Amino acid sequence: MILATLVIGAVAAFLCYVYIKPVVWRTIGTLLSAVLLVVSLVMLTVNSGSHYDMHKVMTTKTTQIHPASSKNSLNIMLYQPIGSNGKETVQVYKETSDQKKPSHTQANEYTVANNHIKRTNAKSATLQVKETRWKFKSNGYKFWFGISGMENKLVKRSNTFNLPKDWLHLSTTQVKALQKKISGMKTKAGQAKVKEQAQQYVSQKMKVAIMKDPSLATDKAKQAQLAKNMDRNSSNR
Repeated sequence: MILATLVIGAVAAFLCYVYIKPVVWRTIGTLLSAVLLVVSLVMLTVNSGSHYDMHKVMTTKTTQIHPASSKNSLNIMLYQPIGSNGKETVQVYKETSDQKKPSHTQANEYTVANNHIKRTNAKSATLQVKETRWKFKSNGYKFWFGISGMENKLVKRSNTFNLPKDWLHLSTTQVKALQKKISGMKTKAGQAKVKEQAQQYVSQKMKVAIMKDPSLATDKAKQAQLAKNMDRNSSNR
């Protein structure tokens, strides 16, 4: 409505100045129209620049999310650093388990520095989104200034990801390195390396155990049982 009064004031000032012949009425009409024009312009400027007759309203929404990747029994949520300080990120996840292309948080000045990760004992992950937006204080103000486009303008957005403790939170670079390492372990050379590392682990632990209990040096049965336990532990590392 404020835009309509702005136009009416401008048109009325022009008509009064051009078409009204009596000087007194022309002057009065032109001045009143000019006042309406100026007041409308000032009010529109104040609303746009200082959010006149508006207030901030915060809303909170929590939804369940799913890992961006769940290969090899690993639940992984990804993030991509942006900017130079390393604190601003875009988080990558899925809104549904069967989603083909993962979703991601907004890469804008309202969001990138406000992505937070929290660990919980819950079995499922959730995303809590808090948004602060400008709202008109009443329908009357909305009637006058709704045309300005300030209604629902975003002030700040905060994303809090509540992740189970067994989820991995990795950068896109880290997950590529992890996938490469897992692929290498599936080859014969990789399996041989893993076996060699396990044997070295058992050998080192056996030496330490014998130093603590010298009787193990001659007790083959205890050595075999201890080696079996160590081998199981090394496989679970």
